[in-house]
Amino acid sequence: MKKFCHYLEYLGLRLLIFILGLMPEGLLIKFGEFMGFVVAKVMPNRYKRSISDIQKAFPNKTEKECKEIAKESWVNIGRIVTEFAHAIKLPKEEIVKKVRFVNCEKFFKDNAEGKGGILLLGHFANWELLGLATAIKTQKMAFVAYPQNNHYVDKYITALRSIFGSTLISSHNPFFASFRALKKGALLAILADQSVISSKFYMNFINRPAEVSPMPAVLSLKTGVPVHCLEFYRDAKQLVAHCTETIYPPKVEYSTQAVADFTKLLQSKLEKNVLDHPTDWLWAHNRWKREAEARKAMEEGKVRAD
Repeated sequence: MKKFCHYLEYLGLRLLIFILGLMPEGLLIKFGEFMGFVVAKVMPNRYKRSISDIQKAFPNKTEKECKEIAKESWVNIGRIVTEFAHAIKLPKEEIVKKVRFVNCEKFFKDNAEGKGGILLLGHFANWELLGLATAIKTQKMAFVAYPQNNHYVDKYITALRSIFGSTLISSHNPFFASFRALKKGALLAILADQSVISSKFYMNFINRPAEVSPMPAVLSLKTGVPVHCLEFYRDAKQLVAHCTETIYPPKVEYSTQAVADFTKLLQSKLEKNVLDHPTDWLWAHNRWKREAEARKAMEEGKVRAD
């Protein structure tokens, strides 16, 4: 029965993508915004929690301002779906035009020369569309992605995400596959802004204890490849991908503390992006769901729960 239900979900998704692909772009955008609004209404508890998280992140903003940020963030969820459905039908050059790359010459040049690198980003604007555009402009591209519980849906989404030759690496035990990809000269994109169940690394994220992903720091320290910090946001009708900084791993002995220190630096870049572009971030995700666990560990002086 479960397998049958999963297959129905898969067929429903394919039908939705097909219908969205037939819509004119203007109508598609409006429909996406409506979809995001509806999703917020049918998930009231999660929507309220996102408002609370925004208020804690921006204590100087009014309740009205925080609710507006939440509304725009949830509307953006619908835009992501409809924009992606539209983009996969377009020629490569049209997809690339939708993203304005700023100060990204370094990692594109390195990639063309077969040098590995880590692209540090978060769930901002339309990260799915960014993935397509970046894959088109690179020789070797890899992504760490969370697999779907529905096997049929996961296989379909993976096929769509990799239509331009990029490699998808499951976020379940991704280290060795990511390590090999970097050694082969791939540009590895890691969305490192969410709570990670298995990391057990704790530090403040926007002034609240949280569990964070050490993987970008670990991979960079182990391989010596640089981390390219990407600021990604909407500017009018265009998406902007701005490489704010390229950071090489510190030349120190590998240790838990070295990983923690480098992770803290990288997380600070993601924090700044959230604070600078709050409406573009995915506040629907429960970023601080392990806040109590993280606070306890930090009070005990731990950066990692062994």
